[in-house]
Amino acid sequence: LRVFRTRVTEQKVQTLEEAITRSFLELTHKSDLITAVRIDPETLRIALIDASGVEVPKSRLSSGERQMLAVAILWGLARASGRELPVIIDTPMGRLDSSHRMNFVEKYLRNASHQVIVLSTDTEIVGPYLRALDGAVGRKYWLHYVEAEGRTEVVQGYFPDQEGATA
Repeated sequence: LRVFRTRVTEQKVQTLEEAITRSFLELTHKSDLITAVRIDPETLRIALIDASGVEVPKSRLSSGERQMLAVAILWGLARASGRELPVIIDTPMGRLDSSHRMNFVEKYLRNASHQVIVLSTDTEIVGPYLRALDGAVGRKYWLHYVEAEGRTEVVQGYFPDQEGATA
């Protein structure tokens, strides 16, 4: 049973490595730096590998690339599971530069799952990012805090000043 368990774990880890690698490369276009993600089956430690097979320290990634790695891990887990699970993501673009933001919106948000809930600030998904989601958004809600009453109300639609924004 131990041998069976080891082989199954190695098989699952390999599937997960492939799914995370694919997700990371789709999100970052870093094939010149990272060509694979490896996972130690014993410790589940993740390593980034370059074209020559050498481990790349995660410290070489920008903060946005590290955030994309975290998203790639979650996306890879979902892909490897083979199950459609809803995704909820909170303030996803805070550390991303403009090229990573558009990649995130076009590649991840449009394809992460059959149901994606994004909790964003009023400056994250606006203008071209909001337009990139046209046709993929079922409903938009704005959580508006009414300070005078000390409560939050749910309003149908997006942030009022962003709904028609073109910036």
